[in-house]
Amino acid sequence: MRVFVFVTFLSAFITLRSAQADDLAGGWKGTWTKDADALPVTVTFAKTGDAYSGAFDSDALQVAGIPLSDVSGTNGRVQGDQSTAVFDGAITGKAMSGTFTDRSDKGTFELLRAAGLPAAQIRSRGVTFQNGDVSLAGTLLLPSTPSKHPAIVFLHGSGPEGRWANRYLAQKFAERGVVALIYDKRGVGQSRGDWRKATFEALADDAAAGIRFLQSQSEVDATRVGIYGHSQGGTIAPLVGIRAGDLRFVIASAAGGTNPADVETYSVGNSIGIAKLPPAERADAQSYVHALVDVAFRGKDHALVDAIAAKFKNRAWYFAPPAPDNYYWLFSKQSAAFRPAEYWQRIKAPVLLIYGAHDERVPPRESASVIQAALKSGGNANVTLKTYSDSDHTFTIVDPPRTGGWPKHELDYADMLVNWTLAR
Repeated sequence: MRVFVFVTFLSAFITLRSAQADDLAGGWKGTWTKDADALPVTVTFAKTGDAYSGAFDSDALQVAGIPLSDVSGTNGRVQGDQSTAVFDGAITGKAMSGTFTDRSDKGTFELLRAAGLPAAQIRSRGVTFQNGDVSLAGTLLLPSTPSKHPAIVFLHGSGPEGRWANRYLAQKFAERGVVALIYDKRGVGQSRGDWRKATFEALADDAAAGIRFLQSQSEVDATRVGIYGHSQGGTIAPLVGIRAGDLRFVIASAAGGTNPADVETYSVGNSIGIAKLPPAERADAQSYVHALVDVAFRGKDHALVDAIAAKFKNRAWYFAPPAPDNYYWLFSKQSAAFRPAEYWQRIKAPVLLIYGAHDERVPPRESASVIQAALKSGGNANVTLKTYSDSDHTFTIVDPPRTGGWPKHELDYADMLVNWTLAR
């Protein structure tokens, strides 16, 4: 649920030297390579009128439909959401190749025009639904077979998350016969509102509105609808369940189980590497983190963090606190009183909890223990806990540590989710 540092998905700026705009349109398959590690990708570009758009998929990164926009023809620039990489290359006949820079990393890419990509196994359509005066836009992913299907709504993590963040998992569910709703967080993409000012209660009501919308669809069995939430989405999952009423299942991935201030202390401390500092430095860093959290979540005077920031600003581990007008302060104040256990006690549906043992943003063991105890006290014994021993908050494998190349993810993550759901 930490909001101070966002987890971003890979996307790109691409500059292409192309003789004709039409050279770009269509599907491309190949690799992006850095540190001798080749990443298989599929990139597609489409033209509507005079405008181009695009997207890329990567099973290895577990992403699908990551949008690329602002695509022009000759010397075109392809821009993706929360971009981190810049590509520079040329199209020659049926090949596209060049170099890229991803922060300090450099690599090459080679793509070939795909004569015919595999036919989609699922259908999709754009949808909108309402939560009061807030209009939310998303995509419904549907199995290819006509029937009444079980269904799932995907909740958002922290920050400005669009529907694409959950597209990969949603496709895996739809391919196995589960209708999936993904949508843009309020104030993101085509959704109205402002996520920066949204309380947990408002975000939960958005999700509950999505559940009601999903239950009204002709392809959906309204008695078999559940939710999936990761990080912030997993943390508010029990509140969503209560606001929506009876759910068939609840999946909470990397969910915070302790109070928000304690989760933030854990997360910020890990982000500056407190555990690896010498003892004296560690004590100073901890005092800085505690001051930040006390001001943000416990209502202490802002002068406290200003004073300690001035004291430690030259330390190697130091980072500047958010500006006074940054949404962080409002969000922290609004979420400070949230107690996940109180909501988990009221959840009666089957629950799947998933954690990475090396989660750096949410304390995994403590969170799982608190949530399991709350469910048990409420009489819910239908609880499954899955812990990946070698991965972090995003289920990226970090043990053993890797240097260079592309991140490696838990390969069975999506199948594990779908298999558990279909067994309910």
